[in-house]
Amino acid sequence: MACEEDTNSGGYGTISVNGMTRTCLVFAAVTIVIVLPAAQGDDAALRDAAAALQRGDYTLAESKVRAELKVHPADAEALSLLGMVLDARKEFTEADAQYRKAVAAAPRSAPVLGRYANHLLAAGDEKGAHDAFSQVLAIAPADPYANLALARMALKTKDAAHATHAREALDYLDRLPAALRDAPEAAVPRLIALDRTGDKQAADAVFAQLDKATQNDSKLSSSIGWTLARAQQYPQAESFLTHALAGNASDFQVLYDLGVVALYAHDYDRAREVLETAVRQQPNNADALYRQPEQALRLLAEAAKVAPRRADVQRLIAVITGELQANEDSAAAWDRYAALAPSDDTARRERGFARIHMHQFDAGLADLNWYIARHPDDPVGYYEQGLAQSTSDPTKGLSSLDKALHLKPDFVEARSARGALYYLQGKPDAAVPDLEAAAAAQPDNGLILDRLGQAYRALDRLDDSIRTLRKAHQLAPDEPTIVLHLANALAEASQNAESETLMGRYRQMRPTQAPRDLMRYLSLTPEQQRADYRARVEKAVQDKPGDANAQLHYLKLSLEEGQTDQALKTARTIESMKAGAAILADAGRALLEARQFASARELLESAAAVDHSGGLELPLAIAAFHSAGAQDGLKHLERVPESARNADYYLARAQMLDAEGKSAEALGSLDRALRAAPDRVEIYWQEVVFLKKDGRAKDALELLDRAANSAAQQPWFPVLRAALLESGGQTEQARALLENARRRWPEVAAVWVAEGLIVAVHGPAGEARRLLETAVSLGAHSPEVWACLADMTSRSAPDRIDDAKHAIGEALKAAPDDPAIQAVQRRIAAKDRSPENRPIEPASLFFTRLPQDW
Repeated sequence: MACEEDTNSGGYGTISVNGMTRTCLVFAAVTIVIVLPAAQGDDAALRDAAAALQRGDYTLAESKVRAELKVHPADAEALSLLGMVLDARKEFTEADAQYRKAVAAAPRSAPVLGRYANHLLAAGDEKGAHDAFSQVLAIAPADPYANLALARMALKTKDAAHATHAREALDYLDRLPAALRDAPEAAVPRLIALDRTGDKQAADAVFAQLDKATQNDSKLSSSIGWTLARAQQYPQAESFLTHALAGNASDFQVLYDLGVVALYAHDYDRAREVLETAVRQQPNNADALYRQPEQALRLLAEAAKVAPRRADVQRLIAVITGELQANEDSAAAWDRYAALAPSDDTARRERGFARIHMHQFDAGLADLNWYIARHPDDPVGYYEQGLAQSTSDPTKGLSSLDKALHLKPDFVEARSARGALYYLQGKPDAAVPDLEAAAAAQPDNGLILDRLGQAYRALDRLDDSIRTLRKAHQLAPDEPTIVLHLANALAEASQNAESETLMGRYRQMRPTQAPRDLMRYLSLTPEQQRADYRARVEKAVQDKPGDANAQLHYLKLSLEEGQTDQALKTARTIESMKAGAAILADAGRALLEARQFASARELLESAAAVDHSGGLELPLAIAAFHSAGAQDGLKHLERVPESARNADYYLARAQMLDAEGKSAEALGSLDRALRAAPDRVEIYWQEVVFLKKDGRAKDALELLDRAANSAAQQPWFPVLRAALLESGGQTEQARALLENARRRWPEVAAVWVAEGLIVAVHGPAGEARRLLETAVSLGAHSPEVWACLADMTSRSAPDRIDDAKHAIGEALKAAPDDPAIQAVQRRIAAKDRSPENRPIEPASLFFTRLPQDW
């Protein structure tokens, strides 16, 4: 992540930073006027020079200062001011000579020493800067800028497990005058320091104060967001960048900033939404080319072509290829990143770790050992070193993992690795406590549970082993090793039928392999990738027509490309081949998702006949419901075992009961779905629709109130509440709610859609058009949105008739037979802008499809 700092900022004569967008240096908010108390010559001349420097007129500033120095060659203020001018021009060597003369002339002047320290910092001499700032504090212990600068320097050390530097930063910040301690320039480093020392309560209080103070200041919010991002405080950075985006939801730069921070925070859904919006706005901008991990690398490869010198692009390629186990690509990307960012030692650490995965143990350990020698307090370094050492010397590996856990006791990955290593050494009794602790910290991690299940089995705790491995299999059903371990444990428990079924499934699985040459493939355009994939699939089917797995890929390819007839033909081929249950089930699910319900039912029934334990009862019931009616669907639902009746089961049952006209029972089933999955938006939406249809809008509002209190904060809840309020005639309340939601989630199209449709009904049309244009720029695509935008454009901007025609054309592509959309088309063609004409009814969208699909 590139972040450009203003090296001319300083408390001893600051160049104010105007128009900052991504500047990370929040000290720029402290603009202290140049003070010249010790000037021997013409104060006015030096003040004029300072003013010219402030404006960026370096030539005028230099001429005035040099003229003054001819008269007073030992004037410390003039000498340091000349140094500042030269710093502004990046002429650090000559500037250094002027600062040294200034310090020699006034060795006890805090402002002169402070400017020299700031120069050293700008020139990259952090040790020299630290010493000079310390000299300032020896003269003036409460000096604001020296304390702020030293606090910031202390926080540059990123050994998160060791709080010494953070406590040092807090000591400096506590010396600031009371009036400055709560200002953003001091509050941000305090927040970072408190977080690193583990004082969550105090950190939360500072965060809340900052959050409230900057909500309406987009520029400052952006600056704070990037400062926090550089300190790896990604969730907090997200909050401030959200404030920045609220000021202008179409601001490409802030969209990019927010998306990249969300990506680093592993908030992939939000990163995808935000960065896809940025891609739509500027498709050839390298900054925009990011997505969630499975999709990111193609765009990153393009970004690397567009901007090969962008260090942050190479770093993200390295990180994501590492997550995908494309280790050769990861190591190569870390090499490129290290060349572009030579001061970031983590590049060498991660390159070493990638090399270990490539079995280049000597080269990998050399990198890791080098890193640890420079960063002895970094738990990640010891963790990666421990994994590397364990391949040849498990005792050394355990020692390194012990050090990692000493530095960071809650380091789940290190604890899990140590437990696994104990198990491999034949010490399951030592492994279990580590693996149980890791599983408690990450209960949804199937691989940790798999290791724990193996350790239980080695201790003859067979019931515990089977219970744990079953949960691991539920979490990662496609992981071959978990399937194998569960099958073996069941066989040991004499549960032979289920064990044999799992072994059959395991034999059909392909072992997980690290992708090779991934970046070459992903550097192709989407069209080239699709053509390459299609050619390989078609060749596989042609060369081996009896390969059921190849036929499965062909079926999915046909569905993706809209070739339904070919997909159905391939489905019949797969069924006639007597393929294994796993392939039949996968094909059936693909057809179900494509809404080919009758064919999906046939394949799912065949899969269930081969493997009774395949868990296909629910998808079969859904296929039966849509192909043969609710009564048939409900009969199949009765076959779903009690242990598998999850939120999806109760949601499907509710839809079937509603189709049968049993609204009370349907609502009861939705209540059970919500208890099983209290954060599933589609369940809330479905219940809101049912309650409204039943004339119980008040109950629907109460449901959403409970959701806001119990479920994770999501934009869909205020959107649904606003839809209900508008349908009940409470337009002002609905709009107020949506305006708040826009400030909180400015990148979410549905928030803008909801308000745009509401304003379209009540006016003015121009405001509705602007809201809907923003919604479309953020990805809104439903035919109702396009039709309403066309209508509002025609009414409010008659000179933009081509835009109105384009919008109605998009609406008709998606819904050519919709009478309301056809009516809008006729009005546009007739130039009929009569206010009596009713616009698109909001309820036609609000209660017919999920907000994510608007």
